[in-house]
Amino acid sequence: MRRSIPLLFLLALPFACAPEPATPPAPDLYTFNRTPLAETPYAVLPLGAVKPGGWLLEELRRQANGMTGHLDEWYPTVGATNGWLGGDGDVWERGPYWLDGLVPLAHILDDQRLIEKAQPYIEWTLASQREDGFFGPAPEDTSTTNTAQQQRQNAADWWPRMVMLKVLQQHYDATGDERVPAFMTKYFQYQLDRLDVEPLGHWTGWATARGGENQASIQWLYNLTGDAFLLELGQRIFDETVDWTGDFEQGKVSEDYWLTHVVNVAMGVKQPAIQYVQSGEERYLNAVRTGLAGLMAKHGQAIGMFSGDELIHGTDPTRGTELCAVVELMFSLETLMGITGDVAYMDRLEKIAYNALPTQVNDDHTGRQYFQQVNQVRVRFGDHQIFYEPYQDALCYGLLTGYPCCTTNYHQGWPKLTRQLWMASKDRGLAAMVYAPNTVTAKVGASGEEVTIRQETPYPFEEQVRFVVSTVAPVAFPLHLRIPAWAEGARLQINDAGWEPQTAGEMIRLDRTWQDGDVVTLELPMAVRLSTWHERSVAVERGPLLYALAIDETKTLKDAPKPGAESHTHWEVDPQSAWNYGLMIDRDRVTEAFEVIKTDMPAYPWSPETVPIRIQTNGVRIPGWTEYNGSAGRIPPSPKRIPNAVQEPIILIPYGASTLRVAAFPEVVK
Repeated sequence: MRRSIPLLFLLALPFACAPEPATPPAPDLYTFNRTPLAETPYAVLPLGAVKPGGWLLEELRRQANGMTGHLDEWYPTVGATNGWLGGDGDVWERGPYWLDGLVPLAHILDDQRLIEKAQPYIEWTLASQREDGFFGPAPEDTSTTNTAQQQRQNAADWWPRMVMLKVLQQHYDATGDERVPAFMTKYFQYQLDRLDVEPLGHWTGWATARGGENQASIQWLYNLTGDAFLLELGQRIFDETVDWTGDFEQGKVSEDYWLTHVVNVAMGVKQPAIQYVQSGEERYLNAVRTGLAGLMAKHGQAIGMFSGDELIHGTDPTRGTELCAVVELMFSLETLMGITGDVAYMDRLEKIAYNALPTQVNDDHTGRQYFQQVNQVRVRFGDHQIFYEPYQDALCYGLLTGYPCCTTNYHQGWPKLTRQLWMASKDRGLAAMVYAPNTVTAKVGASGEEVTIRQETPYPFEEQVRFVVSTVAPVAFPLHLRIPAWAEGARLQINDAGWEPQTAGEMIRLDRTWQDGDVVTLELPMAVRLSTWHERSVAVERGPLLYALAIDETKTLKDAPKPGAESHTHWEVDPQSAWNYGLMIDRDRVTEAFEVIKTDMPAYPWSPETVPIRIQTNGVRIPGWTEYNGSAGRIPPSPKRIPNAVQEPIILIPYGASTLRVAAFPEVVK
């Protein structure tokens, strides 16, 4: 579910590389938001301005060659019969979900095959608009208990249109298609008129939980057109959306289903900040900080996510976390970092992207996992009584395992992260928000000169990031660089000048005239550190990466367990080595307890066989810690006393490269 990101108003800026928008830009070219919307420190660059390199390019290519590039062929529900092509199949969110990742991936890779694959859906959607402004599949007046027919019956719901609007925004960002602003204007006029008859929650509760997506698209359009009615509509949508602000201010979410559904929560995290843009009231930014802290305290996992096997579900490391929630929280954090400039949101985004996201998708992107577990010691088909949603294949890797929403929604994760590795800063500069190998090209400075910056790095596996500047002539602009909160002792060098120490947890600003060939080198020390989680268990972290016990495993391809599935096999994974280890740690000598072992950087680093970094340490087997219903049994509370504890060497690998693992370890004492 996504729009291009709130405040992507870059087409009104000289950074824009896309064709001229159909409507005049804002009067001040460097004000991201038109008044009276609140100013923000950063805004999104045009789609395609950031190009991936290194391991990230390999990841996106695998995505293009896997589910994202072929889903319409492998999963007919989003193919020729899809309602967003005028067919009699799914009219709900699945087609728009897929397009919300396909469109940015296609334009980031400049992949004409993918662009042509997405275009018929865009054309059908634009052509579907009625005279009154409504668009998309039309409902049927039938009474039925069949899920597909119920969705057809509720086809007029506001919710799936929120997703398709994000698709159209990204299409416009990439192409400058002048039909899009007029189309959205007509639809929002319809929505403002229609809400009296069909309020946001008239059809289903999904729209009232996810109204922030709607409001953000309204703000996006307002910054193109300046139409005053959009401000009225934005406030109306906020008023009809569930009260995320009130709940977050109390550091919790209520017991209402819509407020405990994990994907709703992941989207709702950004909703108060979107209202801050509407109102300028700091209350809404404070609510997000308090709410996230409360969610992590009550449901937090070492991967930076809160748990949620459909509903949010506590801190136990065997609780499931849904893939949809991973990519939606990533998008919320991408939105929040642009609105606030807060390094904490950037740090959390990296932690989720570089741990939770890669582990939940097959290496070749031909399948994905519905739920992941921080302590995941077996992946099998069967009864998992620990989950709210008892899908027997919830842990299995496959195209349609668990519930198919994740099959269509995961696609946005890597492309939207790639797009927002860099953002435009309101002082006419560029900001490196998240680190990965890439190249950005944008217009900067008072005169709008074009500059290219190549980010050379194996990050997040190594500590050094180099920024190489290319420009035709010297150009003055500020360069903003993030220093993560964990990077104590960070330092920076420009060309051959001396190293300058930097403060962890801040954005630094380098304002100078840049020459062609200038190089900025950033060193971010990655000391091994420990964090504490459920039952005082211990997690091992280094930089943005979480480390997990490497478990020998056997993978088995199984036949489809679901009657009537269009296409379906799934992978089960069984352990072939012990997993029930705890750590015996001298807290005063943490660094000495862990040996970091590095190897050459591969093209693809997210598998146990290719990962370029490992950590060797010692572990203690814990008698009695065994499996329960195919998962690790209840984790022993720490400290676990084992009088005759015997330590033995174990290997930890980055969590994102693991399938079976323990990443929350009991702490052992004698």
